[in-house]
Amino acid sequence: MDSRLILGLALLLITCAAWASGESDETTPGLYAEITTSRGLMMFELDYRETPLTTANFAGLASGLLENDAVPPGTPYYDGTIVYRETPRYAVFLGDPAGDGTGGPGYTLPSESGGRFSAAEAGTLMMDGLSGESSGSRFFITLAGDPFLDSKYTGFGRIVSGESVLRRLRLNDTVESVRILRIGAEAEALTVNPEILTRMIASARRGEIAALRAVDSGLGDAVESLGKGREKTPTGIYFSTLQEGEGETPRAGDRVSMHYTGMFVDGTVFDSSRTQGQTFDFVLGKDSIIPGWIEMVIGMSTGEVRQVIIPPGMAYGKQGFGPIGPDTWLIFDMELVGFTEG
Repeated sequence: MDSRLILGLALLLITCAAWASGESDETTPGLYAEITTSRGLMMFELDYRETPLTTANFAGLASGLLENDAVPPGTPYYDGTIVYRETPRYAVFLGDPAGDGTGGPGYTLPSESGGRFSAAEAGTLMMDGLSGESSGSRFFITLAGDPFLDSKYTGFGRIVSGESVLRRLRLNDTVESVRILRIGAEAEALTVNPEILTRMIASARRGEIAALRAVDSGLGDAVESLGKGREKTPTGIYFSTLQEGEGETPRAGDRVSMHYTGMFVDGTVFDSSRTQGQTFDFVLGKDSIIPGWIEMVIGMSTGEVRQVIIPPGMAYGKQGFGPIGPDTWLIFDMELVGFTEG
């Protein structure tokens, strides 16, 4: 089946109102987002052909078609949210129901590249995220061109009207509504449902592993070996829970006891607490621990065991450390033996 047809079938069927201006006949055919704020209305064209997953997810949340952890079923996700962050003359950040940059729908998405719209232009709609993973709902709009952003985030829309409204947006301004509009026969024929979106995400995950394998076959194999239960954090860490724990999770200031085995992608062990015959103990948030470890530990309960694959940016980065070279992915078997409150 033609790939464009597959992507086309994976987009949203949304019953849309006419343009607020009444000028839909003069609008270029396509899929659009009408974002009404306390400062006024903005219109964005969405890239449903080249960034189909990101666009489908955004439009599905906006229309209340996708189940999520933030709002009740059938509720338009973005209505009533705020501008939760502002970088003057650079970007405004929206799409977080928690209002502080920590919220989301309860899942993340693989980032997409090669879209039609570039952050080199002001007014580009970008999904927020880290390490090749999009946040799931949080997005930002550029106020100035910066093509570097294209290498980090998915651009999936561009402003077509309301530039003056965009320039006036400030911290805590309200998003009153986000409505998806379809103009023309092609846009009107696009359809999706939650099951199709799930299949899109699964397909993107397979593509993600293929891309990892193209860079390092061992890395792709390692991620795939985590199994169907593997998860990926917004910071790009892959992990699978091998044994469930019980009780509370550690917090900053707690003294944590861990067992671990650290390996390179080729399976070579570079360190292990088990061979040393004692746990590795540290104070969470005080002692020097790589960011990937901190992120994992604060989500674990006593007795929990995880297999974890940490990207360089959450490990030792470009500088490396000891036997760990620059830009090295690391694999850890981690067990939270216990912790005491600080």
